[in-house]
Amino acid sequence: MTRIFRKMAIAFGLLTFCAVLSWFALPSQVAKGLISLNNASAGLRARVASTEVGDIHYLEGGRGETVLLVHGIYARKEHWAEVARSLTKHNRVIAVDLPGFGDNNLLPDGEYLLDQQRANLLAVMRALDLKAVHVGANSMGAYVAALLAEKDPERIASLAFIGSPLGVPTPIPSDMDKARDVGIAPLVVQTPDDFVRRNKWLSPNIPYVPGPILQTWSEEEVANADHNARIWDVVHAKSDVPTVLDLAPSLKMPTLVIWCQQDRIFHISGAKILAQSLPASHLATLDNCGHVPMLDKPSAVASEYLKFLSSFSDPRSQ
Repeated sequence: MTRIFRKMAIAFGLLTFCAVLSWFALPSQVAKGLISLNNASAGLRARVASTEVGDIHYLEGGRGETVLLVHGIYARKEHWAEVARSLTKHNRVIAVDLPGFGDNNLLPDGEYLLDQQRANLLAVMRALDLKAVHVGANSMGAYVAALLAEKDPERIASLAFIGSPLGVPTPIPSDMDKARDVGIAPLVVQTPDDFVRRNKWLSPNIPYVPGPILQTWSEEEVANADHNARIWDVVHAKSDVPTVLDLAPSLKMPTLVIWCQQDRIFHISGAKILAQSLPASHLATLDNCGHVPMLDKPSAVASEYLKFLSSFSDPRSQ
């Protein structure tokens, strides 16, 4: 019996050693496995769709009315997984990597102009046969969704700005506004240290992400540093489109605005102004979170979003 236990202990020790070795020596492979497990636990499966702007990676799960989740600049579909964990119990959820982001191939610089991103998102929706869906979007993705909602309102049953959208000038300058005034772009990553600092800009309470995933994402951003710097310029300096605030009065669909008190990217003073400019809006402000509340406060975001959706959705379609 002692020999059996000894052999079991040795086997367990070898497995543990291999696991630890892989964790540090093969971070990208470990990251893929961890991401896949987390997505599955949230009721999501990875899929790929062929579109006119190339193959698009997305996550899908759940049943009921469709909710399309759209990330911001330099972000990715996996950032919605914890919110989707609650949503998939009530809705069909699709979280996309926008064309040119995440696991998708990089695109020429002109494809990142906001109006072109609107056209590219529409191409994705057509490929997935998405009509009259609920769209929840963050930051730059929210701007793109607002442009789409204004131009093709029949595609959007409701719109949710989850975290402050790009394109809402605020009465009180944000920390990022002040940084940009002196030539600093805090969200653009050039080095691994930039990646760490950028995450602190986005979140006052950085959620735990396993080391191999953070390392893999950091390495990908650093490898694309020059490309990402050009994207920033294209989005912020070369996109000739109306602001979200200008678009707001024409967005007639039910709209939810979730804005965090500690958002350093766009100041909370813009929240009421945006909500008051929208014809059919509900405003929810959250505390102890920053620019990406789907990461900071996924349960609170999911609760607000589900409450919003249930206020006008037909329960028979759930």
